[in-house]
Amino acid sequence: MTANETVNGVNGSNGLAHNIPSIDNTTNEDPELNPIQATAAYRTKNKIAYSLSKQFFDSSRPIKIIVAGAGCSGLDLAHAVESGALKNVDLRIYEKNAGLGGTWWENRYPGCACDIPSHNYLFTWAPNPNWSSFYVTAPEILEYFEDVADKFHLNKYITTRRKITKAEWDQSKQKWYITSRRTDGRRNVISAQGITEGETGNDIVEECDIFINASGFFNNWRWPTTPGKEHYKGLLVHSADYPTGLSLRGKRVAVIGNGSSGIQATAAVQKQAAHIGAYIRNPTWITANMGSRFIPPGKTNLFFDAEQKKKWTEDPQEYLQYRKAVEKELNIRFPLFVRDTPQQKMAKDFTMKDMQRKLASKPDLYEKIVPDFAVGCRRPSPGAGYLESLCAENCEVLWGELECFTETGIRSADGTERDYDVIIAATGFDMSFTPRWPIIGLDGVDLQQEWAKDPKCYMSAVTKDMPNYFVYMGPGSPVGHGSMITSIERITLYMVDIINKMQTENYTSFVIKPEKIEAYQSQMMAWLEKTVWGDKCRSSFKNGTTDGRLDAFHPGSRLHYFELLRRRRYEDFEWTSGCDGPEYDFAWFNNGFLSHELEEGADADPT
Repeated sequence: MTANETVNGVNGSNGLAHNIPSIDNTTNEDPELNPIQATAAYRTKNKIAYSLSKQFFDSSRPIKIIVAGAGCSGLDLAHAVESGALKNVDLRIYEKNAGLGGTWWENRYPGCACDIPSHNYLFTWAPNPNWSSFYVTAPEILEYFEDVADKFHLNKYITTRRKITKAEWDQSKQKWYITSRRTDGRRNVISAQGITEGETGNDIVEECDIFINASGFFNNWRWPTTPGKEHYKGLLVHSADYPTGLSLRGKRVAVIGNGSSGIQATAAVQKQAAHIGAYIRNPTWITANMGSRFIPPGKTNLFFDAEQKKKWTEDPQEYLQYRKAVEKELNIRFPLFVRDTPQQKMAKDFTMKDMQRKLASKPDLYEKIVPDFAVGCRRPSPGAGYLESLCAENCEVLWGELECFTETGIRSADGTERDYDVIIAATGFDMSFTPRWPIIGLDGVDLQQEWAKDPKCYMSAVTKDMPNYFVYMGPGSPVGHGSMITSIERITLYMVDIINKMQTENYTSFVIKPEKIEAYQSQMMAWLEKTVWGDKCRSSFKNGTTDGRLDAFHPGSRLHYFELLRRRRYEDFEWTSGCDGPEYDFAWFNNGFLSHELEEGADADPT
């Protein structure tokens, strides 16, 4: 495909000398120019340098960015373009599903909610004083993202039902070539290696300057490894692809799993179903709600009335102070994730007493479900109502492995068979960080293959051998605590800084130096040795293993991470100039003037 080929009705970037799409390298003689409009010495020496000399200082050359995914990350990047933080950008966001919202579009299981306080689970540029409660459910969060996309004019950047299947870097052209396919309109489409279900039509190949992977890691769901699920004749659903309109009233229902989704689903299903079988394989801590000191005593949630919403709407500063107070409460809890700290001891003592109180009617279950590992080894799960549901008369707790599915239900490892009308598999996701499609960078290196063996990242956003490539919340991100949206915003700011530098300083590409990746990884693993995340527990953070590597975590608190992102360590990157020859390294000085200096008239202000 040529550099200026039209793809799917969309023009690609112009294929110009040295691949600087913003520069007019025509051989036609320029009309007579005022001396300050160009650097005449470059006219016959270097066309790119000469073209740059016709522009005001700090001019952003046009670039094209393709983003995979229209969840939180894709929306935040779209806002950076729409607000002008990124200038002169042709942005295309491709979303495989039928709508935006990412994990909140896909997850609709009973009880699905966010355990981060709502007023901290939002974009700082889109505050929402109208949240219904302190903790909100999935439908309300999805509605918020859809409203944000409308209010801030972000939908124009998004193409739904378009699934990226391959990305390949062309070093000679300094371009990414992105292959995608349309999908058939189904609500949720799986993006995983070897799965093509839902794809339709031919490959669409499109070029861009920068490729950003915002596809997330909570959308490649895992089914139980238990054999025989194809024999089950009832309704088997995964929590991550729960059908709308499914009624559980009067039914016998099984919920497999006690991770975050399983805990929420069990508590909700117990209130609806005639009978529930709660299949549990691993002990886990059921912790207090995050930010729980803002909840009235004896309550599991706080609902805001119209008067409170009106007050926050009319007084943004008071609303901001409230959000900061909640954020502070979340941030100061981080030391509990460090082994043997007073905060860890306090959390463990409190949680043990709380669980013992709630499971007083089932002391044998208390002995089984309380772990011997530290609080926080698995992701803390508040689980409002979960322990109470396990004690309910219509709930049977089944501990241990499953032998197989049967035509009518499940056979446990002890040989007992139980019949169910509906089985809900809340068995999590593939959290390996392995990209869902081939991403081929320098010298044919395929990130899909490399990260399957050893996922390494720098600032959780860039990796070696992948020029002009970013990933949101990659290996080494602050997933262990706090609101993910705040972290996403900080990563966007980091990307914006690098992209702006590339646009204004005549660079065609950047790539992290390999030795910096290795040094970063060494520091990361050394620091994480002291955290409870490394204790022996089966955790999604370790991709469902008990002793896997701690690839998921940042080596420090989230505030530490945010500060690191502000440090512009451009020296850790290799930069490719748009001009051949070191004598043109500063051609990006342009015409030597700022854009407002030459304005005329009484309103001009060259100061």
